[in-house]
Amino acid sequence: MRWIWVMLLAMVTCLWAQPPSKPLVLSGTVNLVAAANGGTIVKFTSQLDDEHWSVRNLIDGTVWDGREPQTGTNGWASKEAKFPQEIIFAFRNREVKLINKVVLDPTIPDPTFIGRAARDFEVWVTTNPNPDTAQWKLALIGTLRNEKRRQEFYFLPTEARYVKLRILSNHGSDRYVALGEFEVYEATHGLAVLDQLIARLEQLLADLKRYRDQLAEQGLRALTEGSEQATGGEKGQKEQTPSETSSGSQKNP
Repeated sequence: MRWIWVMLLAMVTCLWAQPPSKPLVLSGTVNLVAAANGGTIVKFTSQLDDEHWSVRNLIDGTVWDGREPQTGTNGWASKEAKFPQEIIFAFRNREVKLINKVVLDPTIPDPTFIGRAARDFEVWVTTNPNPDTAQWKLALIGTLRNEKRRQEFYFLPTEARYVKLRILSNHGSDRYVALGEFEVYEATHGLAVLDQLIARLEQLLADLKRYRDQLAEQGLRALTEGSEQATGGEKGQKEQTPSETSSGSQKNP
């Protein structure tokens, strides 16, 4: 039965050795906070200036591409390198959405070695109509790599009317912290991936129970056979005793 045990171990490995960045629930393709889709910025702690480093650049759908003529924007930068920096986003008409994914793009004009791009961050959500008096719920803690590219982060689906991005650090600069783009995506209702995982787990449990019962049956059979052999041996010894005694009495009158 060793092959069954090997198979079960392989199944467990396949189920749980998935990269944590992969979602159990799929995400939509529409960026809910993009200005083009009705997204808005409700509040923010600071911005370096309103012309080149405005907070609005976070939802304009473009980032600095380094080519001429330049079509992208610089992104957003804080006034100082003080933390945390907070920015609150809302969806179209401030609707409540079920979300499970954010994308942060640290692409900015500054070279990466300067260390101004955002690093550690948190995502908080609330469904309260008033963000000033709302109780916020932590949805995600993440860290951005110092690379000029989109970076995706998944979390358990949660309802949100407002999304708060809290930036906790940059990559070392004492001037300011900057970010190119911020995106939020809705969790879809297609739970096929989760259903498949549940089905696989149920099958795994059934196989484990079957294997346990087989081991228990083998152990009981071995115990019974051992008991029968022991009983038979004792009986044989008792039956030989008279003969051995008689033979002994002939040798030793």
